[in-house]
Amino acid sequence: MLFYLVRHGQTDWNRAGKIQGTTDIPLNETGRQQAEQLATVLKERSGYPAETRIDAVYASPLARAFQTAEILAKEGKLPLRRLTGLRERDFGCWEGKSWQQVEAEYPDEFHLWREQPMVGIPSGGESRKSCEARSERAIRQILEETAGDAVIVAHGGILVFLMNYLLRFHREPQEIIVANASLSVVSYDRSTGMGKLLALNETGTLEQKKLF
Repeated sequence: MLFYLVRHGQTDWNRAGKIQGTTDIPLNETGRQQAEQLATVLKERSGYPAETRIDAVYASPLARAFQTAEILAKEGKLPLRRLTGLRERDFGCWEGKSWQQVEAEYPDEFHLWREQPMVGIPSGGESRKSCEARSERAIRQILEETAGDAVIVAHGGILVFLMNYLLRFHREPQEIIVANASLSVVSYDRSTGMGKLLALNETGTLEQKKLF
């Protein structure tokens, strides 16, 4: 089967360089346009809606992801399902700040988070272990509910955790920058539990970037 992994379109906080986390920021006009362009890319890649093999679009419940998913689902006339496990990591007191502000205000926390991601936790936020565990539960639920392909619309860090699970490798969200309104594609063999990366960070311009 194929997993079409999509990061939400741009928000005003993306543009301002602010950490969003679970703060529910909607798409801005650029983000909506990006999602519409992405719908065209997905249509070209998957061939939907004609004889589509895509069973459903699964989305984080946060507005920026769900609004992106609504545009994709409408274009392909596909079922749209909210999945709480796909929501962004809770960054606690860091939310609404830039990374530079976080480093200045929480230097010890920030450097521990950067250097030991499994240990460092944003002040008042969610651990990496918790976030990764619920991401894996979400992908297993999708595998149980689908027979064909699936579109997943979520957030940068969550998508890296999903790729870790599907591809059986270990990368930190800081190592792979997933672009706004980008499409990554993983071919997954249900019988072996192994995946293969077919595309990373394709955008409305059909630009394709390498993983390493």
